[in-house]
Amino acid sequence: MSPYGRTTAAGKLSVPDYLRQPPRQPSAEERAALGAVADALIPPHGGFASPSQVPGFDSWLDRALAARSDAIEEVTAAALRFGAVPAEERPAALRAYAEEEPAAFHTLSSVVAGAYLMIPEVRAAIGYPGQRKHPPRFDEAVEQIMDGILDPVIERGPAYTPAP
Repeated sequence: MSPYGRTTAAGKLSVPDYLRQPPRQPSAEERAALGAVADALIPPHGGFASPSQVPGFDSWLDRALAARSDAIEEVTAAALRFGAVPAEERPAALRAYAEEEPAAFHTLSSVVAGAYLMIPEVRAAIGYPGQRKHPPRFDEAVEQIMDGILDPVIERGPAYTPAP
């Protein structure tokens, strides 16, 4: 079995497995830099600790890096770059990075902020229950259909594309 998913009998990748560990463990220097970036993006405020001060941040950081295992080298390289910037200059340097390289900043900030927001105590403190299914009640579904939500799809007609 591939570490990134189940392989079907035909040898094709199926549904990916849930990964808790990144493809490689960040070094101590990379972890410190990722924590420094997280702290610059999410400083302590109103009783909330900065990410690196929250117990368990490293394990959630591993999960976030596992979720973006395709970008672990990009994320750790950027973290090392900004981890070397003096702490008082780091927020401004990250703002400039966001303007100069928005896609790279988005990847870096999503990983470190995502790790922080996955911590159960943080989620509870901000009142975020996490992603859950919220299927509509039967009467809600009927109301939405009666409101014409599917009219554009019905008007368009069938759209079937056969697989190769």
